[in-house]
Parts: sequence; structure tokens; C-alpha cells
Amino acid sequence: MIRFFISKGRTQSAPMGGRWGMILGVAMAATLGLVLVTVSIGLLLVLAPVVIIGGLIARARLRRILREMGIGQPREGDAPRSPFQRSPGDGDVIEGEYRVVEEEKPRRP
Repeated sequence: MIRFFISKGRTQSAPMGGRWGMILGVAMAATLGLVLVTVSIGLLLVLAPVVIIGGLIARARLRRILREMGIGQPREGDAPRSPFQRSPGDGDVIEGEYRVVEEEKPRRP
């Protein structure tokens, strides 16, 4: 950051600008703000379609991969299933018998 120090003597400093300096500073700040808004809107107009199109392409590829894996295809008369919903007729399900064994809790006297 560049700073200017103008002095009238050893102990007294001269004011920088005055009213015109304040007006110039406000004008520069407003111009900088306008430039930043313009650049950000321009980037939004360029990047938003790129992101949307990229998302649609990724979605199409993911659907194709899942369709090849057999996930999400509805059976005849069924709604689409997630890979975590299994029906009893699925061939890759291992069935077994389960029992709950409860431990005896010590009784309090």
C-alpha cells in the first residue's frame, strides 16, 4: 500500500485533498464496486450454463451406469427399487434363522 505524507514543517502535517479528495475517493470506490458487480455478473452468465450442462451430462452417465448394473430398472408392474430394497425371491440373499439370546441381569437385593 502506498502512502503519501505531506508536511508543512516538523510538527504540522498538511491535509491531503480536502473536499475534492473525498469526492474523488467516493467516485473511485463506486467505480470499483461497479466493475466488481459487472465482472461477477459476467462470470455468472458464463459459468451457470457450463455447470448446468455438466450436471446434466453427469446425471445421464450415472443413470446409464446404474441401468447397466440393473439398479433402478422397474420390473413389470413394480416401482423402481433402490439397491438396498430386496425381495425374498432375490438370488443373492442368504437366509438363516436368528435367535435373540438375552443375558441374565444380576438381581438387586
